[in-house]
Amino acid sequence: MTIVETAKGVLRGSVEKGVHAFLGVPYAAPVTPELRFEAPQPVSAWQGVRDATKLGPVCPQIPTYGPVGTAAASRLAFGTEFLTVNIRTPDPAGKAPVLFWIHGGGYAVGSANEAVLQSGAFAASGIVEVTVNYRLGALGFLHLDGRPNNRGLLDLVAALGWVRDNIALFGGDPEQVTLAGRSAGGFAVAALMAMPAARGLFHRAMPQSGASTAVSSPEDAIKLSRRLLSAVATGNVSLEDIPFSRLLEIQRDLCNESYERHDFARDGSAAMLGVPFVPVIDGVSLPEHPEAAAAAGRTAPVPMMIGCTTAEYLTHATAQPEMDFDLCAALLHERVLSRGLSGREIVDRYRRELPTHDARGIWRAVAGDLVFQLPAVRFARFHSRAQTVFKYLYGGIEANERGSAHGAEVGAVWFRPGREERELPERQRVTDTVFATAVHDLWATFIRDDLPVARGGAWPPYTELEPAVLRLEPDGFHVATDPFDGREALWLNPAGETGENAA
Repeated sequence: MTIVETAKGVLRGSVEKGVHAFLGVPYAAPVTPELRFEAPQPVSAWQGVRDATKLGPVCPQIPTYGPVGTAAASRLAFGTEFLTVNIRTPDPAGKAPVLFWIHGGGYAVGSANEAVLQSGAFAASGIVEVTVNYRLGALGFLHLDGRPNNRGLLDLVAALGWVRDNIALFGGDPEQVTLAGRSAGGFAVAALMAMPAARGLFHRAMPQSGASTAVSSPEDAIKLSRRLLSAVATGNVSLEDIPFSRLLEIQRDLCNESYERHDFARDGSAAMLGVPFVPVIDGVSLPEHPEAAAAAGRTAPVPMMIGCTTAEYLTHATAQPEMDFDLCAALLHERVLSRGLSGREIVDRYRRELPTHDARGIWRAVAGDLVFQLPAVRFARFHSRAQTVFKYLYGGIEANERGSAHGAEVGAVWFRPGREERELPERQRVTDTVFATAVHDLWATFIRDDLPVARGGAWPPYTELEPAVLRLEPDGFHVATDPFDGREALWLNPAGETGENAA
């Protein structure tokens, strides 16, 4: 048993394999029906000793977004008291650097309570780790007149503020906080880097398999609101009074519709990703697109480590059992209209660039570049104009756009010797412990001192003129020119521009 006294009350944690754990610690008030669509509210003080030895509830959700989203969805218990952080620390009396980790799941599923994040790997490496739950889907990102936008991001700002004010009590240094996340968690990192309210709350950034992709214009956010409100209205009940189970069903149906049948006229820029509930550029909480902010030097002035896996769309592509070039072009058409291109144009360009790829390989290449690789390239390029950037690429590159799938690195990043691998989903289990240890150690060095130390030599910063990446492969780490850097030229539209997200 381990005790910490905060300003709101006393917490009782536990000690797990030499690591002190405080789980389900509230950083904001419960999301009761009257607070569903409001900004996060302060936590009320509690009497006595609060048990923090068990994980709390997660944000309510229903699986969506095809095979990848279904795999990411949490099966853990829901509840209203989910605005919580899980803290693991090597020593509550210490002063260690802090990792603040945001989970992925397309802003609609997932949680900080999943098994892969419970290893205590970073705490065992001398780092205080904080994993955070926040509002997802309509709760976090539906635009509503008279209500604050980007409530999910406001939750994360509130959690960062809680860390600033309280983490020293758990042995963390509030002046050494690394903001990190994967997939939608990486998208959130990029968005927070452009939010004035988050400025000064973190000191390093680490978007992982996600950059400034999932962002909506005000016009497109209104389109989504009308779709959801129309579905609510058919049941003759207001959004305020609708049973939460029904709201989740409507949310799931809208997510599935957007993900499975991309429609630019219906969804606007959200048709590119197929993920409708995303942050909106509202001019207040998020003043501008994160890429535009980075290009203008207005993102948080912090060092950044960013990267992707080599085959980000490998698993996503399994949603289509059959594929030929005509179907590939048709499926991509609505997704690339926001870039000023047609599906046929982009497929033809990639076929000329990658002549040995079959139709599924082209599908993986185009969609993977659109959603993950090229946003990471652009964000790294822009941020590097004013700050130090390190870029990595996880896994080997194989023929026909095969390699390491989206999320393949998570098990290695959070690997701790002795962890029970059988408790994890197969995609997160580690078989090469030497490689996984090297990957984890690399992440830990950046969190500790901004300068990631790679096995086998120095890791040079990424710049526009020298886009160097560290290739992370089981047979060793090595520095190479970013193989995805040149692909941005394939997206030039007839006006010589690279589309709406380019700054």
